[in-house]
Amino acid sequence: MMSDPEQPADDELLAIPRLAERVGVTPRVLRYWEEQGLISPTREHGKLRYSPRDVAIAALIRRLLAAGAGVEGIRMLKRLAERDIRRSSAAGDETALTEDALRILYQRKAFREETGMDEEHYPEGRPPPPPRHPGPPPGPGPAGPPGPRKGKPG
Repeated sequence: MMSDPEQPADDELLAIPRLAERVGVTPRVLRYWEEQGLISPTREHGKLRYSPRDVAIAALIRRLLAAGAGVEGIRMLKRLAERDIRRSSAAGDETALTEDALRILYQRKAFREETGMDEEHYPEGRPPPPPRHPGPPPGPGPAGPPGPRKGKPG
């Protein structure tokens, strides 16, 4: 299978102009989000670089802002997401950190099962419809066990 040159490799780090182009914002907007603590690039050879996960985070931030969420609301989401892990780490609680890691992995698995894609790829398009779960079709079902049949006694 040939790789798509428009899509970053899973380990490719991007400079801010490429990230801005990929997400559809200006580099200044990305710098503002960084100043606000919404995104945090890594430093490689003295230069700021963004990972594929940073691309996904920036794309989701853009979507949330376009939907009417504010910067403070997104900052709160980030704080809530980090809170338990930071608390467990600061306390040196290995069991709590293990539980946090397992919870995150279960959430990621459930996200993939429901959307059909990893969270890093979610902003690249609409997720496919969720898989059909086995069971009765939606709609009104029987109200209870069948009653006695009318007609000939059996």
